[in-house]
Amino acid sequence: MERQARIRAALRDEGIPALLLTQFADVSFATGFEGDDSWALVAPDRIYLISDFRYIEQIGVECPWVKLVVRKKSLADEVGAISKRCNWDRLGVQSEALTLRQRHLLDRAIKASKVKLKLTFDLMSKLRNIKDSHELGIIEAAIQIAQDGFLAMRGQLRPGMTENEVAGLLGYEMRRRGASNAAFDSIICAGASGSLPHYRPSDKPISKDMAVLCDWGAIYKGYRSDLTRMVFLGKVPGKIRQIYQIVLEAQRAAIATIAPGVAASTVDKTARQIISRAGYRKHFGHSLGHGIGRDIHETLSLSPKSTTILAPGMVVTVEPGIYIPGVGGVRIEDDVLVTHDGCRVLSTLPRDMDSAQLM
Repeated sequence: MERQARIRAALRDEGIPALLLTQFADVSFATGFEGDDSWALVAPDRIYLISDFRYIEQIGVECPWVKLVVRKKSLADEVGAISKRCNWDRLGVQSEALTLRQRHLLDRAIKASKVKLKLTFDLMSKLRNIKDSHELGIIEAAIQIAQDGFLAMRGQLRPGMTENEVAGLLGYEMRRRGASNAAFDSIICAGASGSLPHYRPSDKPISKDMAVLCDWGAIYKGYRSDLTRMVFLGKVPGKIRQIYQIVLEAQRAAIATIAPGVAASTVDKTARQIISRAGYRKHFGHSLGHGIGRDIHETLSLSPKSTTILAPGMVVTVEPGIYIPGVGGVRIEDDVLVTHDGCRVLSTLPRDMDSAQLM
């Protein structure tokens, strides 16, 4: 399989015969297993999936080709036993996903063998930044589920509903359409609450003539989508109307710069300059976007300090925003694929202000 071949090629480059995966997004990426509480060992000729009785049947369905190890002792001890049998001199471990306790248990488990642990740094996350055609198909399905769920929720949105109620309704409508869950806790901000970029919905009722910021996504077959749209229940407050057009201009300009070979920091700078020239530099404090996939925030980012050079197969969010305390905020977010000759916006919900008007 293509993903396993890419992992093994990266291990050869690192001079490591085998790699232990302890971060579950990477276990799923390598094996296709969607359970939990399991580790994977990527060896030169096979992948060992170390799990327990609860997942035997599930693994047989989702990834029958792996070498299943049903553990009778700890995960670390099973790794030690496999390493000793295989006579590896080194075993790669994920520095970003290994706790101090896990490191201690692994050191103790491999003490009797000659294998030495070698820390890897973002090896898997860099591989996961490039999506294959199979992954892209699933991400597009996750986006479609999120969009359809949003439109269904939007059709039921009325003044008097609480932010929590709307968030729950949105989650329900996505699950009705095939999502296993929301990609993260949906952000529903009414009125002045919109100035808080990662606001938690409350029992605050939504009133007529309020701007409502909705940031949501769906999980489908282990992959996530991430979108943000505004909804206006009646008249659009004057300041919100003004900053909406600025944010939309910044997003369009940033998307237009996305292409292979372009620095991620350049894409961020394009949007940030437009917002700064309009006088709102201090009101846009987060990065322009991030990678999505098995995690909602993959290591790839569109930020001023990013060192990433965009490449085909990367999927990123583009989500400029302006947030004014006491007034509210505007954020517009889409999921964008870097193609061989530019980019393609995978999300299709309209972004103009008229489309955001509900009443």
